[in-house]
Amino acid sequence: MKTIPLRALAKSLFMGVNASRLSKTPQGIEAVPIIHIKDVVENAVLDVDRLEKIDLPETQQHSRQRLRPADILLSARGTLMKCAVIPPSHSDTVASANFIVVRLREHSVLQPELLWVFLRHPSTQARLLSKVTGTAQPALNIRAIEELSIPIPPQEVQSDLVRLTLLAEQQYRCAVESAKLRQEEAMEIVARHMDPHDAC
Repeated sequence: MKTIPLRALAKSLFMGVNASRLSKTPQGIEAVPIIHIKDVVENAVLDVDRLEKIDLPETQQHSRQRLRPADILLSARGTLMKCAVIPPSHSDTVASANFIVVRLREHSVLQPELLWVFLRHPSTQARLLSKVTGTAQPALNIRAIEELSIPIPPQEVQSDLVRLTLLAEQQYRCAVESAKLRQEEAMEIVARHMDPHDAC
């Protein structure tokens, strides 16, 4: 199978917004939702209305950092290797500086969902983690990401692979939600039977 370095697939790779270094100048400020590492749960981003908002100055750099549908987030500081694809509902949000953002070229030879799955695979994560620098604050840099070799499946099977992936993700989340509901129900039943006010 043909492989391509990620830098050749990507239109750009960049770090998210460092909220602690934003200008305090009031001109051109807009409240923009920001995605933190804690906001990526089960490989997906929380709903927009659950995200914190920051006052983002309207600059050329920040305009480039606004997220677009199909951008891929990879956590590179703190909790490493969390990964998510940006859905259309999160267009124009920003990622925190703990993320590397991968933006594929238009008409990329690889569908973004497949790169998302590839980056989450244990063998890929092991390769990337071997390049982590720092001990007190482990970090993954853009160079390590852009040098990663990405296998390119034939175009005729990519859509099928994406459908398989999305169906598996949907089934997984449904199973997790069902398990949580059963757990909560069991806890409620036990709590009712162990209510001290009902003790003889």
